[in-house]
Amino acid sequence: MQMVKKIIITLFLLPIFLLLLSPKEELYYLLENELEKNDIVISNEKFSDTLFGLTISDADVYIKGINMIKIKSLNLNLFFLYNQLTIESIETDKGIHDIVPKSIESITATFSILKPYKVAVEATGSFGSTVGGYYIGKNKLFFRIKEQKNIRSFKKFLKTDTEGLYYEKFFK
Repeated sequence: MQMVKKIIITLFLLPIFLLLLSPKEELYYLLENELEKNDIVISNEKFSDTLFGLTISDADVYIKGINMIKIKSLNLNLFFLYNQLTIESIETDKGIHDIVPKSIESITATFSILKPYKVAVEATGSFGSTVGGYYIGKNKLFFRIKEQKNIRSFKKFLKTDTEGLYYEKFFK
């Protein structure tokens, strides 16, 4: 009976210690290498490890060698069954203001074991607020504009239905 208790305790504590002691910065570098394959480079970032995740601040995002986005802070929290990414204060380059919002105050992306088919996303910014996400099985990106402010720049990409404006994109 003592052996069974030890095995159960070990199986319970092992994932917790793996999470707390894992090299979270290495996960970030793995993501960065994947992004580089698509000519997306993140630079000038500052790291700080948190108990359950990673915080990155003052990052510049280059797409095909052009500085497109400046991010003030990015928090990644990993809890195995519930993971959350929060990005605060995103400023876009003036050259792309005609197709994307000028600024995004916050984006929160959540993946939960309760909804394993979806990465839920909520965002607020100069455009208003939106909710939606990425549907994994369908390869579908869907956002519904809940509160609209200044959407002139990207209104041409939005569709309308009985509930209002939305953006929908399917990937192959």
